[in-house]
Amino acid sequence: MIPFQKFQGTGNDFIIFNSSDVEQYNLNVLAQNVCNRHFGIGADGMIISKQSDIADIKMDFFNADGSIATMCGNGIRCFAKFVYENEIIKKNKFNVETLAGIMKVEVFEKNNLVDLVRVNLGKPLLSSKEIPKASNLAEFINEEMIIEDERLKISSIFIGTIHTVLFVKEFDYNYFEKIGKYIENHKIFPYKTNVNFCKRIDKNNIEVLTWEKGVGFTLACGTGAAACFVINRLINDSDNKIQVKVNSGSLYFEEVDGDILMSGPAKLICKGNYNY
Repeated sequence: MIPFQKFQGTGNDFIIFNSSDVEQYNLNVLAQNVCNRHFGIGADGMIISKQSDIADIKMDFFNADGSIATMCGNGIRCFAKFVYENEIIKKNKFNVETLAGIMKVEVFEKNNLVDLVRVNLGKPLLSSKEIPKASNLAEFINEEMIIEDERLKISSIFIGTIHTVLFVKEFDYNYFEKIGKYIENHKIFPYKTNVNFCKRIDKNNIEVLTWEKGVGFTLACGTGAAACFVINRLINDSDNKIQVKVNSGSLYFEEVDGDILMSGPAKLICKGNYNY
């Protein structure tokens, strides 16, 4: 039996383990099993809390299909709540080591529990060489892609992980599933890409639906919402502070000295022991 805790951040849910409890297992296989919603606990991803030599704590993230992800915006908020409330970290501002670099987080309490978490996601990477992407263009912003004879404008950046953004007028799940799968697995993205469908409401508000690689549609994606915030500012007339509406709530973003700050909730769902 393995002790676990399950959290959600705007509906994106995660199983979190301490590394000492799972170090004997193949973590890729464990993620596939524990995230399975029929035969496991069920989640969008699995997070492992580990000691770090270069930060206050380290977060390893696995998608539901067992693949490793560099970072997860909703996941890191849940992770911050986990390590703070379990007194693994005893200060409200701390650094988290991820495969995407060191993230600065701050937790805010309400009734002695973490209610809101702010994460500095750093500066987005726009260079095609940094994303990475099989393109000769220096940047891939508002470029044309032909999908089944339809010409679509897409933009790709790296912010915690690779994200591609399309602006849409309305949401159409059946259509987006086809487009999401196609772009995720397109040869131009050697390591695949997340796909975000962004609907601009006004200068202060956008609405986002994300197709996550290795997962499919999720209720929310923090780094996906951040990517839409960045691309919206590059292409459209957008304010420096905006609200991003996702299926299950809202996230808040602002740009400070080129860094992207994300604020949003993190909630504990349950604790227990997983029979693996």
